[in-house]
Amino acid sequence: MFWRDSLDANSPATTTERADTRLAWVVLLVALSLTGLVWLNASREVRAAADERFARRVSEIHDQINDRLSIYAHLLNSASGLLRAVPEAGRDAWTSFVGDLDLEARFPGVPAVAFAAAVTDRDSDRLVAEARADGIDGFRIWPAQAEGGLRVINLYAAPVNGMNLRALGFDLMSEPVRRRAVEAARDSGTTTVTGTITLKIDETSRPQPAFIMFAPVYRFNATPRTVDERRGAFQGVVLSPIRLEPMFATVLALWPGDVAVAVHDGTPAPVFRSHPERPDAPMLTATRELKVGGRVWTLRFESRAPFEVPVRGGWPTVLLAVGVAISVLLFLIVWGLATNRSRAMALARRMTASLRRRETELNQLFSQSPLGIALIGTDGRIVDCNDAVVRMLGLPRPQLIGYHVGAGLGDGAVATAIEDALAGEPRSLETANLLLRDGRRGHFNLHVQPVYDGTDFLFVLCFLEDIGERKRAEQHVHYLAHYDALTGLPNRVLLYERLNQELARARRERTRVAALFIDLDRFKVINDSLGHSFGDEFLRSIAQRLRLSLPDGDFVGRLGGDEFLVVSGGCSNPADAGELAETLRRELGRPVMLNGQSCVLSPSIGIALFPDDAQDAEGLIRCADIAMYSAKDAGRDTHRFVTAEMGTRSRERLDVEASLRHALESGQLFLTYQPQVRIADGTIAGLEALIRWRHPENGAMLPGRFLPVAEESGLILPIGEWVLNEVCRQIREWQGRIGLSVPVAVNISGVQFRDSRLPGQILAALDTHGLKGPELEIEVTESVLIHNLDSTAATLRALKQRGVLVALDDFGTGYSSLSYLHRFPIDTLKIDRSFILNLESDPMARSIPRAVIGLGTALGLSVVAEGVETPGQLALLSEMKCDLAQGYLFGRPLPAAETEPLLAAGVLRPAERQTLPHIGAV
Repeated sequence: MFWRDSLDANSPATTTERADTRLAWVVLLVALSLTGLVWLNASREVRAAADERFARRVSEIHDQINDRLSIYAHLLNSASGLLRAVPEAGRDAWTSFVGDLDLEARFPGVPAVAFAAAVTDRDSDRLVAEARADGIDGFRIWPAQAEGGLRVINLYAAPVNGMNLRALGFDLMSEPVRRRAVEAARDSGTTTVTGTITLKIDETSRPQPAFIMFAPVYRFNATPRTVDERRGAFQGVVLSPIRLEPMFATVLALWPGDVAVAVHDGTPAPVFRSHPERPDAPMLTATRELKVGGRVWTLRFESRAPFEVPVRGGWPTVLLAVGVAISVLLFLIVWGLATNRSRAMALARRMTASLRRRETELNQLFSQSPLGIALIGTDGRIVDCNDAVVRMLGLPRPQLIGYHVGAGLGDGAVATAIEDALAGEPRSLETANLLLRDGRRGHFNLHVQPVYDGTDFLFVLCFLEDIGERKRAEQHVHYLAHYDALTGLPNRVLLYERLNQELARARRERTRVAALFIDLDRFKVINDSLGHSFGDEFLRSIAQRLRLSLPDGDFVGRLGGDEFLVVSGGCSNPADAGELAETLRRELGRPVMLNGQSCVLSPSIGIALFPDDAQDAEGLIRCADIAMYSAKDAGRDTHRFVTAEMGTRSRERLDVEASLRHALESGQLFLTYQPQVRIADGTIAGLEALIRWRHPENGAMLPGRFLPVAEESGLILPIGEWVLNEVCRQIREWQGRIGLSVPVAVNISGVQFRDSRLPGQILAALDTHGLKGPELEIEVTESVLIHNLDSTAATLRALKQRGVLVALDDFGTGYSSLSYLHRFPIDTLKIDRSFILNLESDPMARSIPRAVIGLGTALGLSVVAEGVETPGQLALLSEMKCDLAQGYLFGRPLPAAETEPLLAAGVLRPAERQTLPHIGAV
């Protein structure tokens, strides 16, 4: 029996049956693997679709919430617009306006719209009296506050009901959260909100999470530009409390509730949650930020069970079940073939049908894939490909079939990768050289994978992804980061990088590098007169000339504005750099024709050499910049080399500028006042305010040392604004103490006068200190007046409407045109001190003062002679019928405390000059 059993076990039939049985298990394993891959891919697609739907739902909810808040902000802006358009609107108009809004239906969560008026402590009683007279019996301001501060009192609230009436009289500045939001709205000019709070009207009932939205209201029916202007014109705020639950419930009611929303206002715990917190982790989450009136809310979104049902179940699960069933069926079929030959043909037919269905499914996956998929045979030619490959390569399908990818795509790296894949090694690479139709080349990610059936090589599977758009976007970003968008020249970043490379080369080769800093003279005139578009075209023309004018190896970049930098490595000595600068100067000085208009501007060029003047790129550019300013000081249209003296002056100027910034912040600047005396009777007819600097190290400094630096650096604008406010404050103080009735003059620089905000600053200073206008006189020079005649006339007319006086300073030293004496509303002519200096010693010097005095008399203008220092000069001016005199004969400029006794006396004689106090005078 043993030998028989051994024979049966080793018989060919038994061996074949075991082989067939093993084949059945292999079929089952492969089928289950394919089923798993198909299920995994389907699950990913379902999850991706769910992610997309969830992201779209999140965006819709986020946008709807943002739109709802924008509507509420628009509501406040409309209410503040009522107050700006109708300043006299009262409580009845406010109640009618808010009643027409239908808050309950159109603005869920908004119980009221209110107006809070800004008043000082001394005006609080007046506000209470007006409110009670307006029908609000028992109106009071609460809570109590120390005197001297700004109050913002809840004055109007509509709709009128018991709940809203309880909030009337509340001082918003008494509570820190509300005060910060009010101050932010006042200073920014925009809508702001508080953090999440409990409303005053809810404190006695069920507390609800809410916030308050504020919109500022300013006088003058316009939003001021600066913080100081806004504070000066601040009239109050329009506010609206907004309860979170009804607002969000209205928004979320638009969707079926399959997404939960939690709102965080800078705290870990949410201030609002649309659904209870679920015990298990949500499948999909997202976080969005929402900017709300200067605050940032964090919105956290979570998917709920109805949203997750298609993801947790759905057709991928069905597909998995069907795939497992098919796999088991195939296993049974093969097993049956091994155990029952009689049913082999029937099972074979069923299996063939199933495989055909599976082939159809695989073909659909193959054809619909967004990636390009190609099958490459052992000879390196394309056997088959999907539509994505046809679309990416731009070749028709019949032309691609049989295409030799290694030899015909034009990239040796691709050919090598395909050869490696044919040899059995998978490869991945990125190529920008795939040859497309019409000779074009494309940028692709390529992966080639050899496919085997056991040990038998079948084909190479090639995956192709077009990344051309992404690469072009990256190249565009790189261009924007390194090149100037207007001229196409290297910008500051690339310029520094290339200059550092040039300096490294020069260090190795021990050569020189020249940096030429080019600034176009008076380029601002082009922008102001012909417009910024013309100015941009002009800069492009200049950039093109610079490119074409440079020798090979030199390069140019734009630093900003009308400033360019040329770097030359071919200058072996300073003479070469000077010759290049002259070449560029002549080339840039040629007329530029744009739109039929000829324009000529000269350049100022500063030159610095490496390693003579600096050792690095930043130092070299700084030295060239210093030399350029020296060229401008020399009259422009020239070039200058940097010197040690220039560096010293530049550092001194920077030191003065830095110290001046600190002086403005720390109160080192102060004003002195010099009287203007009526020659006929010695009465004081006016004062001129003169700025001084009490430097902690250098002592008192005259304006000639620091005002030019202030004008160049732009500090003259905040300094000038401080002077205006300080003079107006001092005038108001003198009016209250000694009954001051004469005007005080303030010098206005050209930079200030060209600033469009100047009229608003002057009017704001007058309003802040309760002045009417004639108490202030502004002094401008002739050169300032003729800079822009139309703009100048408009500025002066705006000031004259308020009653501000205008004096023409240094008359006779400039253009002295009679036409603008008629055109501009001038009150006073001031004869420059240079015409008074030689009045006694030189009879010829008397003609100009006599002519100016006669001209002023004929035009009905007051005439002030500056720099009067001797009795003889005063006698001659009296003989010429001059109105007023100003100078050391009557006294030096004195601080306000020492000037006050002179103003109280009202008369100042030349004989009193020796007894004037000089302590502290500068």
